[in-house]
Amino acid sequence: MDTNIDGKVQRIQTMLYVKASQEPETRFRRLYKYLIRQEWVVAAMAKVLSNRGSRTAGIDRKTRSDYQNEEDRIALANEIISELEAGTYKPNPVRRTYIPKAIGKKRPLGIPTIKDRVVQMMVKMILEPIYEATFLSCSYGFRPNRCTWDALAETYHYLQPFSQYYTVIEGDITNCFGTINHSVLMQQLKRRILDQRLLALIWSMLKAGFIEDLQYFETQEGTPQGGIVSPLLANVYMHRLDEYMYKRFHDITPEKRYQRRKKGELISVRYIRYADDFIVLMRDAERAAELKKELADFISQELKMTLSEEKTRITNAEEGFDFLGVRTFIGPKRSNPLKVLPYQIPAEKSVKSYQQKVNELTRPDLDYLPPGERIRTINWLIVGWANYHRWGNAKATFSELNYWTIKKVHTMLRRYTPAGKKTTYQMYFRPVSECTNLRKWKKYTQWLTPSVEVSGNIRMGILPMSIISTGTYWKIRRDKIPPAFKLLDDKSLWNERETEFYTDTEAIENAEIGQASRWYKGKYSLMYFTNRESVFRRDHYTCTVCGYKSQRQKGDVNDLEVHHIDPEGGYEEDNLQTVCLSCHRRLTEKERKG
Repeated sequence: MDTNIDGKVQRIQTMLYVKASQEPETRFRRLYKYLIRQEWVVAAMAKVLSNRGSRTAGIDRKTRSDYQNEEDRIALANEIISELEAGTYKPNPVRRTYIPKAIGKKRPLGIPTIKDRVVQMMVKMILEPIYEATFLSCSYGFRPNRCTWDALAETYHYLQPFSQYYTVIEGDITNCFGTINHSVLMQQLKRRILDQRLLALIWSMLKAGFIEDLQYFETQEGTPQGGIVSPLLANVYMHRLDEYMYKRFHDITPEKRYQRRKKGELISVRYIRYADDFIVLMRDAERAAELKKELADFISQELKMTLSEEKTRITNAEEGFDFLGVRTFIGPKRSNPLKVLPYQIPAEKSVKSYQQKVNELTRPDLDYLPPGERIRTINWLIVGWANYHRWGNAKATFSELNYWTIKKVHTMLRRYTPAGKKTTYQMYFRPVSECTNLRKWKKYTQWLTPSVEVSGNIRMGILPMSIISTGTYWKIRRDKIPPAFKLLDDKSLWNERETEFYTDTEAIENAEIGQASRWYKGKYSLMYFTNRESVFRRDHYTCTVCGYKSQRQKGDVNDLEVHHIDPEGGYEEDNLQTVCLSCHRRLTEKERKG
């Protein structure tokens, strides 16, 4: 994207964020004008087309491949601007599809057209700065610079011996996204937005309907899961509950706390929400049922939703509870059993989902596929799932799953070369250090893992989950989380902690054979690291641009990089070239400027 365009958009977003922060009662009136600016459309289109979801078509059957040419993108941008300016834009119905959930059921997913996704992104870019200044610190889901482990870190904090919030209400709203009341949502939006044209545009998005089995259905309630603006609108809707809990229990002065304690009112309560999942931590176990009923009444009357009686449980921290794929409980400290500490391990449901996915990837009817391809996909699953859970006490779980996974892969490999267990073991098991894709863990020279030779001297091995480090807790950040829209003159706010990683559910759902994966720092797949050394050898460790010869020592290459010739062309060897560090910087900068 052009940096000038990007800078203009950032300045407008920062202005909106600052104004909304400093004037919490202000209602914004003139926002629609930004939607018909060329830079706003170009910035939104760049975000949409760079997203993996743009490879999936809506009802018009168009994907990002239909907008590779500059002329096609310009034509789409002009069409959007002219329709928004004339007020003739009308969203298309979304294409309804279903994706499997961990519990065996299916979740409906609405897929808009590329054009509608761009418009939704434009609306999100307008609303997000305003609402990021409005949302409260107890809300974590679908927000910039925040992640699931921020919510889990706060949970961990309040279960420490110095806090002792040991009674837990596990909140579960029945079909939260599907039962969002459109009228209530618009009332919520009007508390901060008074631009009638923008509100009308959002209303038309909510009422766009969906196509399923070639039949059109109207949408009377809910926001389509899969829409770009849907998570933000859901947070706007749930902000009403956040306000109720925050003002009542979080935002009270010591004097008010003392007065309420004298009156016998409930005060020691902490509320944490991530999207439609929330928990309430309490000290007073006897009044938990009373608070649960209050929550159910508020959600029913104010949000027009239903708090599930079945799934909304009151538990003690000693029994443990599941939240965001993690089982949290308190137990004796290992070094001193007289003291108790909180522990966080992978939830049983998450473990079973992982095992189910490995079973799918190793089943006999996929034996027509090359074993290297299946090992590569299983590695994506291992890395994504383990990177999510490594922040807690997952070492024992990793060890058990490591043994189980290797056993499943061993059984799979035996079918490729019919032989006894011992012969198969001798044929396929190699030290981690001999596997090209596991060079990052080459110090584990004595660890044996199933591996296959994919080409030449390239070996693809299963990553043993046991060697992924665990035990470093995600630090609680709360009010220290950097602002989503940085003040452009404040350089101290630019150093943010990385929070964009896959959740355990996404890791399981996205581990598909043949699909590109981005587990490593959200950018490179295991195929890239596998082909990296092969490309170096092919190019004789020489920069293909300037001819610089690597000064490598002991086989390690520190002065060369592998560059993607086509940024969207994948990780195959014919799309990779060896370049020196200075040439790599220059090529990357050239691509960034377009």
